[in-house]
Amino acid sequence: MTTPSSKLDESYSRYFGDLVRLCRALGAGPEAEDLAQETLIYAREHIDELRDPNKVTPWLRQIARRSARRHLKHKPRSVGEPVLVFAPRDVAMSLDLAGAVARLPLRERQAIGLVYGLGYSQEEVAEVLGIARGTVAATLFHARRRLGDLLASSRENS
Repeated sequence: MTTPSSKLDESYSRYFGDLVRLCRALGAGPEAEDLAQETLIYAREHIDELRDPNKVTPWLRQIARRSARRHLKHKPRSVGEPVLVFAPRDVAMSLDLAGAVARLPLRERQAIGLVYGLGYSQEEVAEVLGIARGTVAATLFHARRRLGDLLASSRENS
């Protein structure tokens, strides 16, 4: 008989990569792999708390989000620290964009990284960040506007 914990163990590699990318997008940086590992260890130990076995992925994402949030509370991030959550095509543009993204407020950085970097839907972002879908849409709107302003001002200054 397949138990939820054995199902989690069998899918470890599939979940691990997603959780590492998620933790990076949430701002964990080089500690993303450690946080993903901690998430899976916690999940393995608390698998009995999962109410719906069909919702393993959202449950793991919630655990990872909480881990990343705790991590960020204890490790202040400098504003100039670059955050790249996607592979750049044009290096000059991606450096401008990475610098602009790094200057966004945390929630906006996270929403941009999850939607445009990892391809999450707005519903998935809402679930991961623990906010309403409408808040995600508004956050993305403000982030895109702020990014446009930041990129325009950096072009004017160059």
